[in-house]
Amino acid sequence: MIYREVAPDPKLRKHIKCFWMLDHDYTGSFHNHERLWADAHTELIFTSGQRYFRKVSGRTVWLPQSFVIGPFQNELELFSKGRTSLVAARFWPWGFHPLSRIPMTELRNTVRSCRQALGRGGEFIDGELAGTDDPDTKIAKLAQLLLNVFGALERPRLLSRPMAIDIIKSRGEIRVDELLQKHSFHARRLQRVFLDELGVTAKVLARIVRFNHAKQMIEKNPHIDLLTLTYECGYSDQPHFSRNFREMFGITPSDFKDRLKEAYRRFQERKPDVVFLQDSQAKPD
Repeated sequence: MIYREVAPDPKLRKHIKCFWMLDHDYTGSFHNHERLWADAHTELIFTSGQRYFRKVSGRTVWLPQSFVIGPFQNELELFSKGRTSLVAARFWPWGFHPLSRIPMTELRNTVRSCRQALGRGGEFIDGELAGTDDPDTKIAKLAQLLLNVFGALERPRLLSRPMAIDIIKSRGEIRVDELLQKHSFHARRLQRVFLDELGVTAKVLARIVRFNHAKQMIEKNPHIDLLTLTYECGYSDQPHFSRNFREMFGITPSDFKDRLKEAYRRFQERKPDVVFLQDSQAKPD
């Protein structure tokens, strides 16, 4: 498996967190599907090779070669029956709104085709990327196309952006009343703006950010003490923290730790087959 992240052009950083690519053969028993955790980022994905599919109520639902994953409040699993390669753009929680042809609240918790989410622009981008196999070339093309698209738009005034940045930088611990006071917003307007531009409320965004921070801490150190993790995430009650973590990710932090330890053990056995390259740890400007 090869996974790589690429920092966006400075002109795109207000909207895009990173570009990324993945190449993986899913026929093996190790890492035979993708499990996406609750996340407020929107993903614009272009695949080649085997298409992904989802399992929905016992049915197999095949995804198109190019698709958009909206902000998800729960987990999402993608499956493949062979080798799948992709390049993608990961948007900041507020970043996809200016491009979306459907309301962000309707994009939330869904996977849509590029045509559905972007209109004819999605079909055009898909066509422009279609004859390119090299992932670096493909990412460069995608970046230029998105620069052109954003350049053709009227300068979008994203009211949610400074408040969402505060939430991300505080790791989800800033309170809504602090946001209201700092940015001179009324509660109803805050909720309306976040739903319109992100598809989720400020409270839900904070919850997603907080528990993704907890998940990342476990990923860095699967042996981390649960009490330490609880306090680091702004909780004083470990059972309350564990219950909320499970509501978000469908698994307790203890079970996640155990699962990760086993995954790392198996990863070490297959390390020569796995390459992770990350150009930067992006932070919102």
